[in-house]
Amino acid sequence: MSNNNIKIMVIDDSVLIRKYVTNIINSFSDMEVVTTAPNGKIGLQKFFLYHPDIIILDIEMPEMNGLEFLKYIQANCAPSVRPKILVFSSLVGEGSTTTFEALANGAADFIRKPEGKIADNLEVIGRQMSIMIRELYQTMLKNRDHLPIHPGEIPEIIIPPAAPEGLLFGLDNLAKVWETKMQRPQLIAIGSSTGGPNAIRKIMATLKLIPIPMVIAQHMPTGFTLEFAKNLTKIYNRPVFEAKDGDVLENGNIYVCPGGCHSLIKSAGDKLVFKTDTAEYDGFFFKPSVDLFFKSIHQAVGNRVIGVILSGMGRDGSIESVNLRNDGAIMMAQDEKSSVVWGMPGNSIKNGGIDIVIEISDMGEAVNRVLAVTCK
Repeated sequence: MSNNNIKIMVIDDSVLIRKYVTNIINSFSDMEVVTTAPNGKIGLQKFFLYHPDIIILDIEMPEMNGLEFLKYIQANCAPSVRPKILVFSSLVGEGSTTTFEALANGAADFIRKPEGKIADNLEVIGRQMSIMIRELYQTMLKNRDHLPIHPGEIPEIIIPPAAPEGLLFGLDNLAKVWETKMQRPQLIAIGSSTGGPNAIRKIMATLKLIPIPMVIAQHMPTGFTLEFAKNLTKIYNRPVFEAKDGDVLENGNIYVCPGGCHSLIKSAGDKLVFKTDTAEYDGFFFKPSVDLFFKSIHQAVGNRVIGVILSGMGRDGSIESVNLRNDGAIMMAQDEKSSVVWGMPGNSIKNGGIDIVIEISDMGEAVNRVLAVTCK
């Protein structure tokens, strides 16, 4: 074992799954599986022995299941030593509340086990795991300065010592943004990935009734977004829907883009229509792509949008956020401290696509204030 590798533990009651995942992880030069466990109880014992950086966790297991494991880690491990946990389970599927319970209890993200033979899906699973593990690990480096930095597919995010020109911070500076951008918005557009579901919940907790539609592009596989919309509706007693191809966006409604495909907003006279796009685009691995989503919004409504970039891996959204901001849209990003992964907001800021950085606990109120001024 190399001391410079990202240390990973696999917890799954299936010997075959443990073998396949171990082989996938060990095929990458910068990471390796240091131990495995058949259930959460043994996983805890090995966690305190091996101190892995990342844990790949099944949900349904004997003696101690994945949710019980997550709750124990949350309650008993300080954030500075807490591992990043990826749920890899067949239970995080369409119509399942398990996904969101896992995220609420500290899971960083999830990958759904394929319905067919895992051996037939190794390439896709490997790519997902490698991207997620590397970026989650880079996030951990900020709290663990003694750990080495590993090269990977996704470059480390480096924000210049001097903030990009015109960048503001905090709710108290929000008025400075709309002083120069007083157009009436037609849409609120949110882009998010890893850490996004919990961030969206925090926005919903303080968001007042909205006079325009809100559309959320959250990286999720097919089937998960319907349950996410239902979950938000139940918790906040608000009209939240999984958007469908051809839906006319209604004022006051909140829409979640369906997982597994790209999402576009089209203008039809004085109405906005939601469209799905099943095409494959080079460079846009995660779906729905926030950049493709934002580009369609720019074409549909110009600068008349409130754009929000939340926690998420990679650079998605960092191209079109620049175009929207330069054209006069109001662009906000989640702060680094509260982000599970600061890839999407950090890269959008670095590229100059953000007007103001807001603590996630204040983001709902920030949207409220912008709407109160611009939608009089």
